[in-house]
Amino acid sequence: MNERNEIDLFSIVIEESKISSLFRGRKHPKPSRGKGDLIISGRGRIALPCFINGHIHSDMTLARGLGDGLSLYEQDNDSHVSKKKWFQKELDTEARYYSRLLQYIEAVKGGTVFLCDVPFWFYGDEIIGPFRDVGIRGAVVLDYRKDFLTGEQMDPAEYRRNALRLHEAGIMPIVEGPSEEHYDEKLLSFIRRTASDLDTFVQMHLAETNWRVDITKKKFGLTPVRYLNEIGFLHSNIIGSHGVYIEKEEMGILKKKGARIVNCPVSEMKISDGIAPVPGLIAKGIPLGIGTDGAMWNDSADMFSEMKSLMLLQRVYNGAGSMDAHSCLHAATRGGAQVFGVERELGSIEPGKKACITIVDYMKPHLVPIYRGMRSNVLQNLVSCARASDVDTVIIDGKIVVQGGKLMTLDEHRIVQKCQELGRARFERQE
Repeated sequence: MNERNEIDLFSIVIEESKISSLFRGRKHPKPSRGKGDLIISGRGRIALPCFINGHIHSDMTLARGLGDGLSLYEQDNDSHVSKKKWFQKELDTEARYYSRLLQYIEAVKGGTVFLCDVPFWFYGDEIIGPFRDVGIRGAVVLDYRKDFLTGEQMDPAEYRRNALRLHEAGIMPIVEGPSEEHYDEKLLSFIRRTASDLDTFVQMHLAETNWRVDITKKKFGLTPVRYLNEIGFLHSNIIGSHGVYIEKEEMGILKKKGARIVNCPVSEMKISDGIAPVPGLIAKGIPLGIGTDGAMWNDSADMFSEMKSLMLLQRVYNGAGSMDAHSCLHAATRGGAQVFGVERELGSIEPGKKACITIVDYMKPHLVPIYRGMRSNVLQNLVSCARASDVDTVIIDGKIVVQGGKLMTLDEHRIVQKCQELGRARFERQE
C-alpha cells in the first residue's frame, strides 16, 4: 500500500518497533542474526498493513443481534431498545468491560491494529484496561455529556482529565460532536474550542440518515454539511462518521476544509441507512476510512467483510467498475491512517513505519490460486475471498500479538466463556 502500489515478493526486516528495511525478490542479503532474533516464514502467506477500524461502539458487544430488524430511528425512538434505554442497566461496569475485551480480541485476531471506539458511557479503567491487555492501539471518542440519555453536560475540567488519562495511556482522545438533532451553535463552538485545546479531532455522526438530515433542514434551512460550514465549524480536524447523505456539491466543501469521512457499509445495510457516495469522495481526494460500527448494527468486527461489502454495495448501485479492490484495501489501511493523522506511522509496509503487519494464510480452498503478474489477483482475492479467520499472525509495534491464529496476550477461551455467561445472565430471559 505504498505510493507505487507494489505487490511482490519481499523480505521484511523489523528492528524494535519499526520496519527497518525491505529486500525485494527471493534473493537478498541475509541480515546478521543475533540472539533472540526470530524468522517468520512467508511461504503461503500474504503480508499486508494492519487494518484501521475507524468506528466501533465496543460497550454494546454483549447486546449483539438485539437490534436486528430495526432502523436507527426505531432503535432510538420506538422499540425495546429505546424502552430499555440502550440496555444501560444490563450493560453495567462488568458487562461493558468484557464487551470491550470481546470486541478488541475479535478485532485484533482479524488483523486490526488501530480502532476508534465510541463508548456510550465512559469510565476510564474499563476502556483503558482492555486496550492495554489485548495489546491493540487506537482512539477513544469522549462524549461531552455525562450521560447521553439525560443530556447533562460534563464538567470541562473532568472532561480534560479524562482526555489526559487516555493520552497518558497511549490512546488518542477525540472529542465527540453532536448528532444533527442536537445541533446548537453555542454547543458546537464549545466542542470546537475543546478539540483545539486538546489538539485533537472531533468525531461526529454526519449525514448518516435521511431523517436527521431533514431535522437540520427544518431547523436551519440547510443540510448538515452546509450548516456546519456556514457557522465555521468544518475544519481539517473533523471526522464525519457514515456520511451517507453527502451531496455532490458538499464534497467540494469537505475537500476544501480538509474534513475526513469514515464509512460503515455493513451497518448502513443492516439498519437501512442508505448508500454513501464513496466513489465521489475518493475522486475528490477526501481522506476515507471504514469501520465496522458496533455489534448491534453489524454483528461482527471483520474488516475483510467490511471491505467486500464496501465494494459490492457500491457496485450494485453504481456499476461493476465503480469500486475496485485497491480502493477498498486502501480505505481499510492507508486511508484510515490518513483519517486519524497517523499515516507517518501506519497504513503501509515501508521502512521507518511502525511494524504493524497482518499475515494472511492464503493456502485455503476459498483463496487459492494466488498469483502475481499482469493479471495479478492478490488484491481481488484479499478483498473478495479472505476472512478474518484466515489471519495467521498479527504484529503490533514489533510484538507478535497473534501467532498461528492464537491470541498471545490473554486467555481468549476464558474471556469468551465469561462473555457467554454474562450475556445469558443479562439478556436470555428478557421479553
